[in-house]
Amino acid sequence: MARLLRCKICYNTVLLKSWKRTVFNNTMHRVSTDQPIEYATPFDIRRHQDHATRRPFGPRDHAVERFLGHTLSSTFQPIFGLAHRGVVGHEALLRVHDESGRSISPLAFFHSEGHAKNLLYTDWLSRCLHLRNFVRQSNGQDGWLFLNFHPNVTRTGKSRQFRFTEELLRIHGIEPNRVVVEILEQGFHDESRIVEIVDHYRSLGCLIAVDDFGAGEANFDRIWKLKADIVKLDRSLIVQASQDARARAFLSSISTMLHQAGKLVLLEGIETEEQTLIAMDADVDFVQGYHLARPTPHLTPTRAAEPLLAHLSGQLLDRERANAHIQTRELNSRIGDFLALFKKKMTGKETDRHEKRFEKYLKSPGVRRCFVLDENGIQIGGNLQGSSRADLSRRPLIPLTDARGADWSRRDYFRRAMRYFGQVQVTGPYFSLPDAQDCVTLSLAMRHKNGQIRVYCCDLAWNRAVRPELLIHSHAG
Repeated sequence: MARLLRCKICYNTVLLKSWKRTVFNNTMHRVSTDQPIEYATPFDIRRHQDHATRRPFGPRDHAVERFLGHTLSSTFQPIFGLAHRGVVGHEALLRVHDESGRSISPLAFFHSEGHAKNLLYTDWLSRCLHLRNFVRQSNGQDGWLFLNFHPNVTRTGKSRQFRFTEELLRIHGIEPNRVVVEILEQGFHDESRIVEIVDHYRSLGCLIAVDDFGAGEANFDRIWKLKADIVKLDRSLIVQASQDARARAFLSSISTMLHQAGKLVLLEGIETEEQTLIAMDADVDFVQGYHLARPTPHLTPTRAAEPLLAHLSGQLLDRERANAHIQTRELNSRIGDFLALFKKKMTGKETDRHEKRFEKYLKSPGVRRCFVLDENGIQIGGNLQGSSRADLSRRPLIPLTDARGADWSRRDYFRRAMRYFGQVQVTGPYFSLPDAQDCVTLSLAMRHKNGQIRVYCCDLAWNRAVRPELLIHSHAG
């Protein structure tokens, strides 16, 4: 009896698989089923694609697919390398239209009733479509193809995904190192599953990109776990940077941190000339956005934006040089006045001598404060406030205003002054604790006749429009 039962179960299983295979074949040719697809293979998709076009595929033709009453097509938005001033890759984007020709959001299409249960197959079909259109247009170009990875696909059997990806790349004859798999920064909850899948793509030779980094759940820990090659910064960062100077500085800091971690940085959502300049100033590697090129069905020529990028690069450099010239002129004046302070001998108590020495200098434009350190970097007395002092009335800053006895031995201005004794040193801009604003500091270490060493310091207001290296280099000689 048990043997008969096992035979019946096996027979029913074969019938079920055969029925689902029939459903799949009917779907590929009649586009008329609403049953979930579970046994699709790359060979089935290729066979369908081979029948999809009845005439030779020309270089300007564009393949489309029909599925469950919808038309799927590819568009490609170029990604530009700022250093190379050319296209380094294209992101494949899905376009969906219903039977009436109305455009539908791909996200809504994937999550709509009747399509969600076919998510795996629809995701596969989209990737096949993108690869087919990309390969037939690439004409020997070496650019990357960025493919989005739907988060919910990770919930399906990984073995089928792995086999599918390998066959897909082989069928289309594309080297894995030309494919960048984009992982959405949000939306993954099973860390072990996604790490396993990403490791598989990397083992094939594909590159890994974390998408939308900075959109709500910016997570550096995920970047370490996924070992991403490229980090795509969300467009909200460039929008904020174009409106606020501190956000702009923060964008540069993120770019620097990611570079130090060995990651390439791509900034998307570039929609204006000013945002392009901000991206250049932040030293990101790649940019993407409507200001440079919109998504189209066809690949963008490699040098399409070279004249624009060259013009903007020159414009940014001219702007920086002009700002640096103004700031340097002001700084040179402050340095000359600073040196003049020590030509005249002061008498009386040490703290009184400091106040008398700096009295006139504190009235100069741009001077925030002056203070004195001993040979160990410990502050002697309090801060002598200048005419450009920041607003210290904000209550959270009150505990920071009294710097008597503070230890500044780890600050660059103290270390450089002690290293280059008797020479005025100029720091790069940094975050100053007393007023929570950026400044640059002049410092000078001197030995008095009684043998005591004092380091005289002065904080100056800093103009964010000037790049630090332009300012520092102008005083290096």
